[in-house]
Amino acid sequence: MKLTASTSTLSLLYSSKHVIPPVAARYIGSPTHPIAPKIAHCWATRDRNILWWRVSVSHITDSKRVIRSWCARRARIAFEQALRDNGFDRLGTPLPYSSSSPQQGALKGSLDVIVRPAFVKQTFETVQQDAHSALESILKQRAIHNAVPPKKSEVLPGFESA
Repeated sequence: MKLTASTSTLSLLYSSKHVIPPVAARYIGSPTHPIAPKIAHCWATRDRNILWWRVSVSHITDSKRVIRSWCARRARIAFEQALRDNGFDRLGTPLPYSSSSPQQGALKGSLDVIVRPAFVKQTFETVQQDAHSALESILKQRAIHNAVPPKKSEVLPGFESA
């Protein structure tokens, strides 16, 4: 299952399956690269019961490196706060003491937080609101997707016993 949510400053891409990040895929795809075995080992032994998430600043490459780092840090902080506000720790595990305990259980899979160009000029409060609303959208879509359809009657119509 792949889900997306966007705001003016952030886009979230969620997959219920764990996805190799692009940088790791580049190393694994090159068998002669010296760190390919280490990256492959890390991928093979990484915990599959948590949420793997990362922040991407690839959409703001026209900004200087210091601005991209600042944006990535702000996005991480805002997303971690959004997770906490929705009853999860930073790994997607439900918090035991949370009043907003998630009904669908732990978040597992991969999630990309993509910083959009408008992010650079926004206040941190706006960034936090956008992270919160985007995560809530993902959680609602996930709940709808995971909803169990109602059971059909055991007896087929027209074959009821008298």
